[in-house]
Amino acid sequence: MKTSFDVIVVGAGVMGASIAAALVENGLDVALMEKGIGGAQGATRYTGGIVRGLELDPALRSLTRRGAHHDSTGIVHEVFEQALKRSGVAYIASSEVCGRYLDALGSQGTQNVELHASVSALDNGRFTPFCKDECLLIERNGGTVDARAAVATLCRYVSEKATFLDHLAVDRCVEREGYVQVHAGKLCLEATWVVDACGADGPLLRPHGAVHARTIPFTRMGCDSAPSMPLIAHHLDTYLLPLGRNLMQVGGQRRHRADHASALDLSVMDNEQDVVDRVARLGFDGPHSLPVVTQVAWDAYTDDGRPLIGRSGAGSHIYLATGFCGIGFKMAPSVSELLAYELGSLMAGVQIDAEHRSTLEAFNPSRFTEVALS
Repeated sequence: MKTSFDVIVVGAGVMGASIAAALVENGLDVALMEKGIGGAQGATRYTGGIVRGLELDPALRSLTRRGAHHDSTGIVHEVFEQALKRSGVAYIASSEVCGRYLDALGSQGTQNVELHASVSALDNGRFTPFCKDECLLIERNGGTVDARAAVATLCRYVSEKATFLDHLAVDRCVEREGYVQVHAGKLCLEATWVVDACGADGPLLRPHGAVHARTIPFTRMGCDSAPSMPLIAHHLDTYLLPLGRNLMQVGGQRRHRADHASALDLSVMDNEQDVVDRVARLGFDGPHSLPVVTQVAWDAYTDDGRPLIGRSGAGSHIYLATGFCGIGFKMAPSVSELLAYELGSLMAGVQIDAEHRSTLEAFNPSRFTEVALS
């Protein structure tokens, strides 16, 4: 069995599978490792997949763009584009919040956004009586993506052209001079670079306090008529995701935080009642909706809301690609392209350009190390 690779990617969730596929497409010798089934863990397993480009943090827009960062897009962009259902995404928010969205957007992409002074333009005015002081933004190019189907396609691509080892948990990684040993059961593999894409459930050490595990509670509700498109209700701090004509998914807010997913409290707590109370304020009260099931997933998040992308430490040969706060599926095409360029350049001994470094500077894991040291 082959035991030496250019890059080993640990974790075949939406981010790991995307990074591995992009690396393979760029000609690197890759192994993708997953302790279970690709796309069956953590945030990828349960994600609703709302794809929206509008971000209040301008730095994140570089990770949600659909175009190429380096010359041309590749297989990951193509797979996610095929999996994307462009239904549009609606935002109900105050005029101030809508203005902040548009300011963050700048002059680019405004042709894909509709701004309305009231919510009457959405679903024949259904929400008008309940959101009288709110405005409406519609992002026409937004929608939903089947992240699990996309991950299955990418894992299949990796298995056909490189190495995909599923049902094989990584126990630990040991850094040597210029390479990394990856121990998994009785196997010891080696790679010049390792990418930690394990989300909140990985075995690898990370900078202290950099990334945490967080529960993602959600309730699926039967309703008289689901919204025509995914709906972000800012004034209620929630979302409504249509799953069918009479079924929608709504996020809960009672969350638990821990250093690792294994330490999370995955109980439902009072999230179902919390959801019922909030959607009633949008008109989905008792006669119009009924909770069917409440579940609790988990994701990896950071205190500043920005993911960790880059070396885990100075001189390290382990890269981090984690902390995507449950929305890695909409960043996966750009992140995989950026990392494929960077690792490909390092393997080839090619200098990485300044624009690339500037794009990823805001996501460097060292920002947490610097805070801890100060």
